[in-house]
Amino acid sequence: MKGPQKHEPSKNVFMSLMDFFDPDQHAPSPLVLLPPPLNPFPAEERVQIFAKLMYLSPTLNLKWAPAFQMLQRALDSGGLKEVHRVVESSSGNMALALALQCRAFGLSRVDSFVPADLAFVKKELLYLVGVHLDLCTDVPGEPTAIEKARSQGAEPGFINLGQYENPGNPEAHARWTAPGIWEQTQGGLTVFCGGMGTTGTLVGARNAFQALSSKVQVVGCLCAPGSAVPGLRTEARLAEIHFDWQNGIHRVDVETKESYRASLKLIRMGLLAGPSSGFALVGLIRFLESCRQDPARWESLRNESGDIVASFICGDTPHLYIDKYSTILDAADFAV
Repeated sequence: MKGPQKHEPSKNVFMSLMDFFDPDQHAPSPLVLLPPPLNPFPAEERVQIFAKLMYLSPTLNLKWAPAFQMLQRALDSGGLKEVHRVVESSSGNMALALALQCRAFGLSRVDSFVPADLAFVKKELLYLVGVHLDLCTDVPGEPTAIEKARSQGAEPGFINLGQYENPGNPEAHARWTAPGIWEQTQGGLTVFCGGMGTTGTLVGARNAFQALSSKVQVVGCLCAPGSAVPGLRTEARLAEIHFDWQNGIHRVDVETKESYRASLKLIRMGLLAGPSSGFALVGLIRFLESCRQDPARWESLRNESGDIVASFICGDTPHLYIDKYSTILDAADFAV
């Protein structure tokens, strides 16, 4: 008698929580073509902009696959033996993704060092899923949240997966994110854009696209100096990151207000895309507009069909930042 049959992703039935969290059991997250005015380029310029809805995942954010890959690597290497608790430095989304998946891997809970100014709703959600929070403020000369997590992770019974240096983070995007978009665009993609936090998304995508096509330009969006968007960093703060983000990634600065404004426009158009999504959209359009200044560079972005096909990451929803929009944006932004 045959054992239980593995369900195809299209059937959307999962025989265990482990199967539910396994990205191999899922079809790629939706890719949605943006209409005008979200796409500001006239039709004759043949620019297509696609939103990659990575918030439609089992953890409702883009950290789902990296969290799974890091946990799976630790399990396969024996790193979870006699471990009952994960400790991680996080702006919230990785802590959420780990907390939702950790019990499927035999772990009891997640402890997370998070920013002291963490959004109230996100804080409440992390409390709801059982994350133990340690609120941190960076103080010069004192250990950073990353260093605190690394130190606690060395204690008996703990493990620090280290999302800022664990190769499982970019591996997940090289294995699932980039190939998924490539398949969805039928090999027509020419520009890929996302925000830079851990840089795992951009590094993994760059690595994958280098093997798939030399045509694809990878664009990383950074917080402009003095700006802040949840989960994203200024170039100065990337000094803490151990991945090779310096090579093969075009970088664009984006400010806080324009990120939330673009997020609001996406929401009003029908996509529940959070501030990091607006951040990536602004950065993508800025990159494309800069390329358009140079005709040769502009034409180099076209695929064999003569189209510029661009995709940007929608990494989370607005729900966790619902109290931020009205304080960051102007009343005129909300006018219908």
